[in-house]
Amino acid sequence: MKANVTQCRFFLLVFNEAAVGLNDSHRTLLPMPGSKTAGWIIGHLCITGDFGRKLCGRPPICPKDWRAKFAPGTTPSLIPDDYPPMAELVAKCREVYTDLADAALSVDVATLAQQPNPFVPGRIVYPTSADFLPHMLAGHFAYHTGQLVGWRAAAGLGRIKDIVAAAQQS
Repeated sequence: MKANVTQCRFFLLVFNEAAVGLNDSHRTLLPMPGSKTAGWIIGHLCITGDFGRKLCGRPPICPKDWRAKFAPGTTPSLIPDDYPPMAELVAKCREVYTDLADAALSVDVATLAQQPNPFVPGRIVYPTSADFLPHMLAGHFAYHTGQLVGWRAAAGLGRIKDIVAAAQQS
């Protein structure tokens, strides 16, 4: 589990860079047909990371009404007021994944291995909670953080390496 936690912490650094300069106008910006919005991507990361925390025995920290907005299979809204402010989404995502990494280090993996994955559509690949938790820490977080990086480029907000280089020069 330690390697997955290390990956999660790395992707949190990438997420932090990808979130630089995002504001409320980006919550529902759809830079190309068929893509997701930044608000949906970050909200989805929040609730799914919170689900991972639940696997570790932690109580939810995301508002309950976020689940209906950001659950797998939902469609991104194009109405800004449907989503919380961008600053709140970004802060909550940081909080969720920081705590998820900590929680995963203290969870009893043997106990998780006895529990079926509560995300039924994922059971074919990840049959137990012990199988699913590493995916939540690394694979899922990386996928959607990469999606946010691509969203930035499509929205004309620049590439992460350019943002990091500019920040290092200032």
